[in-house]
Amino acid sequence: MQTKTIAYSANLRLALRSLARGLRSPVPSDAPSPWTWSMTVAIILLLPVLYLLHPYDEAILRAASASDMPGLSLLRDLTDVGRSLLYLTIAFCVMLWTSGRDRRTLEARLYTLQSQATFAFAAIGLSAVIVYIIKFVIGRARPALIDTLGPDFIEPFHGGHLYSSFPSGHSATVGAITVILALWFPRWRLPVLVATLALAFSRIAVAAHYPTDVVAGFSIGFLFTLFLARFLANRNLGFSMILGKILPKRRVFTRR
Repeated sequence: MQTKTIAYSANLRLALRSLARGLRSPVPSDAPSPWTWSMTVAIILLLPVLYLLHPYDEAILRAASASDMPGLSLLRDLTDVGRSLLYLTIAFCVMLWTSGRDRRTLEARLYTLQSQATFAFAAIGLSAVIVYIIKFVIGRARPALIDTLGPDFIEPFHGGHLYSSFPSGHSATVGAITVILALWFPRWRLPVLVATLALAFSRIAVAAHYPTDVVAGFSIGFLFTLFLARFLANRNLGFSMILGKILPKRRVFTRR
């Protein structure tokens, strides 16, 4: 048991050192920027979308939460699928399991599994950090307080669950998952997008968030995860950039 623990620790340290070397490695001068003009345009367009959608926040929320349509009932049952803890736990367990394998005999597919689990953990976890910082700074009251405070009430730096409506953390996780699955299964991008948008909408159906919360949260998770994938591809970590396409690598960590 002690021998396995020592080997596990050594393998984990090797993986972390390899990752650190990759992050510090110089980026080729001809490498594309991880942040693109289209991503900047998306951010610019997001602002007027939120502005135009905001007056309808209350009406959409009340209609969706009161509806008994079968589709919305299903979404309400599935809304917790967007919890970040679920995916972080799975990714972390995969990271630990693959790190415990003998790195000299670790097969290429397990290297891929390890690198993509690490990517998913970082994308979802860091998206959540960004969202929760914004939540704390803005302090928008949740729909649970709509009858007393209304949909426009904010109290910056208030903290607490009831004042953390904007943006939606669940939707940020779903936005991150959208990019992750699209990178892993590019042929299924459209069905993935439809399914994840529906899952994000479920936060309105359960009266947990306003529409603008959901749009902002989804956009943050989506754009940050896309940025992270391009950032890693430039450093040959987990991904390669081939003809403008981001492709998962088969072998990531190298022995030195």
